[in-house]
Amino acid sequence: MKNEFTFEELRELAMAQNVDDSKTTIGIWAKLNGFSKRRKQKDNRVYTVYIKMSNEKINKNAKYGNKKNN
Repeated sequence: MKNEFTFEELRELAMAQNVDDSKTTIGIWAKLNGFSKRRKQKDNRVYTVYIKMSNEKINKNAKYGNKKNN
């Protein structure tokens, strides 16, 4: 399974799920579906890639309300 996606690839995935064709909507869809935005440099050019986080990483980062008061 592929782990890194360009915006164009991400856009195709979002459009297949009937998401509006706008950068903002696609970005929100990506975040809600576990994608993280990263910048990479190659040949003195900076590229933006979207990385699909595994469910374990998402669950570990989303434990907002699970604090116990002792």
